[in-house]
Amino acid sequence: MQAPWHWRTLLLYAAYAHEDHQKMTTRTIQFLRRGQPVTLHDIPPDRTLLEVLREDLHCTGTKEGCGEGDCGACTVVLGEARDGRLRYSAVNSCIRLAHSVDGMALWTVEDLAEDPLIQPVSADGAPALHPAQEAMVQCHGSQCGFCTPGFVMSLFGMYQNKVCQGRTISREEAQHDLSGNLCRCTGYRPILDAAQQMASLPPARVDEVALLEQLRQIA
Repeated sequence: MQAPWHWRTLLLYAAYAHEDHQKMTTRTIQFLRRGQPVTLHDIPPDRTLLEVLREDLHCTGTKEGCGEGDCGACTVVLGEARDGRLRYSAVNSCIRLAHSVDGMALWTVEDLAEDPLIQPVSADGAPALHPAQEAMVQCHGSQCGFCTPGFVMSLFGMYQNKVCQGRTISREEAQHDLSGNLCRCTGYRPILDAAQQMASLPPARVDEVALLEQLRQIA
């Protein structure tokens, strides 16, 4: 017996949904990391960016704390081309779906001293820590270290959005931008000090011209 029209319609919708799910499952994801395109295949549509980083790419510097976007231990920074400029955002990778970063630039805590498009250097020309990292060291902003990668990445986002634009970071801005990161050890004073100290350290800016061109090529 032929199914009633409304059941046939539901079955048709279900078939389309399954087809869309399959397409999304097998869709290639491509993003930039350390100046190179990263291509991932067959990533399920419900897989988070944190799962991809830790389990697929073995980037374990990005931590999993609450798994709900509350503690900030999993913070990474995304760069997106908008109106011919780069926009940086610090995001919780535990609640960010991996497919959503397609066509963007991605930085994890491991990348700050390794990305050839940043290239922080010391006074003698040797490789150096990024100002976000160096400021945390100088201000004694880390104790157990579990939350430190998330704080460093939030600081990196602040550095790109404020210091690299010639702006100083006020105490209030630092408190606002770090409000999504939790620390249970040191207290927040030395971390806020680090946010304000970044501008006094040797600069380490992203080469945005080169990065925008690379983003254009993978778009």
